[in-house]
Order: sequence, then structure tokens, then C-alpha cells
Amino acid sequence: MQLKASIKTLLISLLLGINACAPMSEPAEPMKNNQSTAPADYLAWQSQRETNLKSEKGWLTLIGLHWLEAGSFSIGSGESQQIRLNAGPEALGTLTFDGESGIALTPIAAGILIDGQPAVGAATLKTDKAGTATEVSIGSVSFFAIDRSGRIGLRVKDANAASRLEFKGLDYFTYAPELSITARFEPYATPRMLDVGTIIGTIEPTPNPGRAHFNLFGKDYQFELLEGSDATHFFTIFGDQTNGGETYGMARFLTGEIDAASQTVKLDFNSAYNPPCAFSEFATCPMPPASNRIAAKVMAGEKKYVGHID
Repeated sequence: MQLKASIKTLLISLLLGINACAPMSEPAEPMKNNQSTAPADYLAWQSQRETNLKSEKGWLTLIGLHWLEAGSFSIGSGESQQIRLNAGPEALGTLTFDGESGIALTPIAAGILIDGQPAVGAATLKTDKAGTATEVSIGSVSFFAIDRSGRIGLRVKDANAASRLEFKGLDYFTYAPELSITARFEPYATPRMLDVGTIIGTIEPTPNPGRAHFNLFGKDYQFELLEGSDATHFFTIFGDQTNGGETYGMARFLTGEIDAASQTVKLDFNSAYNPPCAFSEFATCPMPPASNRIAAKVMAGEKKYVGHID
């Protein structure tokens, strides 16, 4: 029931192959890093980014991903458990899954909390597709159910995970103001969904409010934008020819605000950051749409994590 690393490796290899075949569009003279002091708000963003990543619920705490099949299964860290966790009590309880979306936990270990409250009898677990997933926790370990295109799994976290306690910090390219670009925003006339592939082979239909038009290194691009934290913000996934070298192998993420009045968006590549799968094999990251690949090296933003797993 564990996530197969081979699927991830194959998908990333295919992406790298596509990027490697794209023609380079950089200027004859490579762009030099700007050595001036970065803006205070950018430095604050870097600090907050690292704080969030290192938090007790952050991505560094992932220790397992267990895909569920229909049936009833013992769950815990003991060798005899059918769903074997990487931490926590040897026998936690019994997990029952109806094969669709019905999940129930009958706990047997003392000290189990359901959404922060002591467990009393069997508990129904909601997946993250319903909004906020039901969290089961005991000590430093917690888990909740995720739904990825109908594929149901348990995402397990441990605040004491080695990946968190031994975190090596983040590294960035030198701040480059010329790589903060104002792009023209083209909203779609009617609401639409974009099918976004993931590293686990699923397709996630995602709200797609419009696209960004911009020029970089003398080449025109059109980035598909996904809906961000709300309808006024965007999220996008992009690849470039630093992937697999200076930066994480699959892609990086960008977020920002849509300026409806001017119909523009700011693509600040200095704020490009790594997806969760750069830090854990137990993440289920989305991959960039075909149009969101830059045929050049974007030497800005977050570099490959020194403890990377790709």
C-alpha cells in the first residue's frame, strides 16, 4: 500500500526529457545575478516559508502514505499490523474502508484524539475532499485521509520525524529584480477546469481562471494559472531548464494576486519555491501543464534542497 517510488522517478524522467529537448532561448551573454540587497518583504517571505516548512504540521513531518483497499484492517506500528505505520503505538485500532469514501476507525490504544478530542468509540473519518479532513493523533503522530481522484489514502505525519529534526535549511539564487515580471492576464470567459497530472499518476480537475502572457529571454510564453487561496489569487506550476540541476527535478511553484483592474499578474520568479515532493516521497504533487515550461534557465527563487530525494 506504500507509494511506489518508481512511478515518481519515471514521471520526473519524462519531464526532464521534454525540457532537455526544448531549444534554449537565453541571451548570448548569460544574465548575471544582481548582488544588491533584496527587498525586506522578500526576505520576510523567505523567513516565513522556512518557518511554515519546519512547523509541527509542515511537509517535513510526512512519514507515510498508505493507499487503502476495501475491507477492515488492523493499524499501528507493530510488525503484525496490516496497515503498518512508521511511528506510534504498536496497535492503534481497526480501520474500515467501504471502497468509496466511507472510512471508520475503531481505536484500541489509549490517548487517541479525533480532531483534538478524546476518541470515544468508532469514529467516521472525512477525507480532505470534503474540506478539512478528520485528524487522528496520538502523541507526536497523526494521520488523515486524502482523496486523489477517487483514490483514498492515509497521510501520516510525525512532529519528531528525522526529516524535520534534521532539516538542512533552504537555499536561494541571488535576488534578481529583472525576473519579477508583470504579465498580461487573460481571464477565461466562462469558468473552466484544467486537468492537472500528479506524480502518482492521477488527474486532478482544478479551477483554471485564465492564463498569463509574458516574454522572457526574448521568447513569448503563456502560463496556465490555477485558482489560489481564493478567486483573487493564483497558483501556478512551471518547469525550466534548471530542473534536475540547480533546482528540483520536476517543477517549482509560484503564487500571486490577480489585478482585475489592470488585468495583470506579477510573476516573481524570485519567489519560486519547491513542491512538497522535493522534501518527501510521501507527497502527491501536481505537475506543470505542457505550456508552463520555459526553454531556458530561470536562475531565481528556491534551489534544490540539499537533502533532496529525487
